[in-house]
Amino acid sequence: MNRPAEVSGPTLCSAFLLLLFCFAPALAQTPQTGAGNPNSGRSASANTSHTVRGKVYLPSGGVPDQRIRVVLELSTGGVAGETFTDSIGNFEFRSLPGNTYRVVVPSDQQSYETTTETIEVFGSLSRTFMVNVFLRDKDAVLESRPTNHILTVADLQEVPKDAKKAYEQGLKRARESKHADAVKHFQKAVGHFPDYLHALNKLGEQYLMLNQTEDARAIFERALGISEKYPLPHINLGIILVQQKQFDEAISHFESANRIDETYPMCHLNLGLALMEKQPADLDRAEKELVRAVALGGREFSYVRLYLFNLNWRRQSLDKAAEQLEAYLKESPGAQNAPQVREKLDALKKKIAEDKVGKP
Repeated sequence: MNRPAEVSGPTLCSAFLLLLFCFAPALAQTPQTGAGNPNSGRSASANTSHTVRGKVYLPSGGVPDQRIRVVLELSTGGVAGETFTDSIGNFEFRSLPGNTYRVVVPSDQQSYETTTETIEVFGSLSRTFMVNVFLRDKDAVLESRPTNHILTVADLQEVPKDAKKAYEQGLKRARESKHADAVKHFQKAVGHFPDYLHALNKLGEQYLMLNQTEDARAIFERALGISEKYPLPHINLGIILVQQKQFDEAISHFESANRIDETYPMCHLNLGLALMEKQPADLDRAEKELVRAVALGGREFSYVRLYLFNLNWRRQSLDKAAEQLEAYLKESPGAQNAPQVREKLDALKKKIAEDKVGKP
């Protein structure tokens, strides 16, 4: 059975590509879900650098009258950069490799809560990705979700003082977006303690920030050679493998990470995407993983519903596809791509109604 012409044609299909471009999901801190089409793969040129640009809005809806700190994190917890807004709330991060990032505005401990928006940055050509951060009142009731992860072998290692000092210096350089300097400090930490799992994982992340994908892959594999019981190298290596379209191997690493600690929403997200991409695709299992990512990640992962929309569209389950767009708009009403999503939802509902009228 062919897909409905109205859904696969320019009225809905091509516009759906725009949906994900406007709100793309980093590394274990990533999906790797494409901004254009999550089923098209997200491998990018190693030399491509992107820009994330955005604006911070106060809970009142106005713009801040003072500079506000903005942190760019990888989805696994590493810091990719840090900056401050200008006098009207604008901020920018440049020279970013393809990945999934979290834009975090830490709480001022007085008027607004820590607020996070997730954005996926990818593509073989350099692009500018836009994201707006709408701060929430400090007294607002937020959805609870898992934030604590299980202690791993990396957390239980006895680290020599010199190695720990170098590691902390590396973290500082990473927060300052001085990735080459961070690499040197993490290398020094590993030099003092060759089995230093946290340092190895952070070293791999910094290589990714420098677009040195093969170096990053080798480091993550080295960490797993020391211990396969540390989930983050599994997740980060899996993300690289998805980008390289090695889906079966990526799936194996995501599954290993989930067996150790299944509370990382980014792991479930990327596992779901790999299951959608592999041949033959396993859409039933992919759906379960994507739903789990939403459940664990809360509103920060509402964009995953766009992938669930795409999954149900591939199944020709138009009612379920529409439900995912409705849920996305409910959870992210202020998203940049909300107008396009509403337009596509209206077109999809019209198609569903026409199909029902046409049935005998």
